[in-house]
Amino acid sequence: MKSSFAILIVDDSATLRTMIRKALEQGGFTHLLEAEDGKAALDKLMEHRVDLIISDINMPKVNGFELLKAVLNNPMLKKIPFIVLTSRTEDETFKQVMKTGATDFIKKPFTPGELILKIKSVIEWL
Repeated sequence: MKSSFAILIVDDSATLRTMIRKALEQGGFTHLLEAEDGKAALDKLMEHRVDLIISDINMPKVNGFELLKAVLNNPMLKKIPFIVLTSRTEDETFKQVMKTGATDFIKKPFTPGELILKIKSVIEWL
């Protein structure tokens, strides 16, 4: 995997961010950024080049849906693949996020192997 491939992990749970980081590192990804909510993610996106966003939906301040809309409305960011983390695929917010333009989703709970497989499948489409 290209070590320069940058992934932004966005989740209000520090434990989940750490788990995702460890899984990605085991999968060969080394350029990883983290944000605790959509607002912090937007700040990171303005400061760093990012190739993929993995974001929870339910977060304080700016949630995942609002983050996705902000990314899609920014000409410099709108081509970044966006993977949604969700625990409820029947949730109306989830459906709206996918209709709005999320690239894919990962249902919680997930294994590190599932996460890596999903990311690699998204990367193949780039």
